[in-house]
Amino acid sequence: METQVNAFLASLEAQPAYAESTRLAYASDLRVFLKYLRDSSRRPPQLPDLNPGQVARFLESERQAGRRYSTLVRRWVTLRRFAAYLSQQGLLAVDAFTADSDRIDRIISSVSHIPAPQCLTPGEISRLCSVIEASPRPRARRDLAILMLLLETGLSVGALTALDLPEINLQAGKVHVLLDNREDAWLSMGNATQSLERYLLEGRPELSHRTDEKALFISQMDGRMSRQGIWQVLRHWGRMVTPPILLSPRLVRHTAALRMSQAGRTITEIQSLLGHSNPLSTRALLRRLAAACDERPEISSIVK
Repeated sequence: METQVNAFLASLEAQPAYAESTRLAYASDLRVFLKYLRDSSRRPPQLPDLNPGQVARFLESERQAGRRYSTLVRRWVTLRRFAAYLSQQGLLAVDAFTADSDRIDRIISSVSHIPAPQCLTPGEISRLCSVIEASPRPRARRDLAILMLLLETGLSVGALTALDLPEINLQAGKVHVLLDNREDAWLSMGNATQSLERYLLEGRPELSHRTDEKALFISQMDGRMSRQGIWQVLRHWGRMVTPPILLSPRLVRHTAALRMSQAGRTITEIQSLLGHSNPLSTRALLRRLAAACDERPEISSIVK
């Protein structure tokens, strides 16, 4: 089955409609499923293992492991998409695969569905910045620069980790990036400029031990930060505030998109920054964010 999984993931790379984050999520879900099959059967996974009963048992094991509702839904969507691909290749009868979907739906529905926040309030952003600024550690200078740059630009984690030093112009307050849609652009760093400048003076020299290192953001182990590293940074600081915030790149990026809309940025601009292939996707996202955030007291007056 691993051969077919790799072929499926390769086919997604050839389809511009799938953002990098979506492809990475599919890859992660399928690797988890393959590991489950290897551990449970103690042999290499085979195509017949992709059946309703096996999928139901997999999702049940994920539920028992404490996975969130949204994670279980995403796992199921990924497996259905993979099954559809196999059906197109003549390797699987998709109708047979979805025959026991009611059982799977019951497993997923049994998990409490508590929606995660769609955006950060100004108060939450202020508390996050205060907690990070209070730390004397060099990594805190880096982490504040990361948070502020994500909030100001709406960059994806992939674009953020790919940044090199020459792509930062502090004097102009701009950053040079390759957006998700492969568009080349200089973006205003806005309020992130000061945080970037402080990081370059006080944080990066302490983290980087190589004079030839071009990466903008350096990990604590030296070298360029990874996507996983960014996730860990945000999750760490989200736990440090009171009350804690389930902080993720997605939450920060959605907050950035909403702030851009509130600031008068056009749909076309926001679409380009988010890497959406269709402006309707951008409009739908902004409507959903505005509706969700309208229920949060600290920003209801802003979105109305």
